[in-house]
Amino acid sequence: MTEDQLQSKFFIWAHNTYPQIRGLLFAVPNGGFRNKIEAMKLKATGTVAGIPDILLLWDHTVHAFEFKTEEGAISPEQKKIHEIWRLNGYNVYLVRDFESAKRILCQIINQ
Repeated sequence: MTEDQLQSKFFIWAHNTYPQIRGLLFAVPNGGFRNKIEAMKLKATGTVAGIPDILLLWDHTVHAFEFKTEEGAISPEQKKIHEIWRLNGYNVYLVRDFESAKRILCQIINQ
């Protein structure tokens, strides 16, 4: 399963399982290949390298999900952002499989 497939499977499951998080769980389309002009525009309008894939705004905090395959590596930019967020009290989860993602979300929602 690719990172995109894992992320998609999680998002669809979460959207259908927890309707109360609709609008509070969303993807941050930060990756992919773009032409130089589009990349410059995105950077100028606030796109920041390393931002996690999916964010959940829940119970007055941010929960960030970074999806990687078993072999997938965290980039230096992602490491930096994850560290900054954790130092500021935000939760960042590195997710490598669907069951882990489900378990984390269930723990957050059912606290």
